[in-house]
Amino acid sequence: MPSKETGSRPTGSTGCDHTWVSVDGLANELQIPKSTIYGWKSRGVGPRWARVGKHLRARRADVDAWLNSLSGVA
Repeated sequence: MPSKETGSRPTGSTGCDHTWVSVDGLANELQIPKSTIYGWKSRGVGPRWARVGKHLRARRADVDAWLNSLSGVA
């Protein structure tokens, strides 16, 4: 018997398919201090950041694109 497919989005999804990364999350992922990320942000380096309340978040796609652009940097 074929199964019903419910779609790829979780129930109650608003249609926004962005995954967000926090400063803490990115610092842990890259194994660097949070202060480095804040320094990059102040100099306009790194992914685009959005302020959500008092928290900074970057879209996972923006982080990945930025990291991929660094592949040619020695």
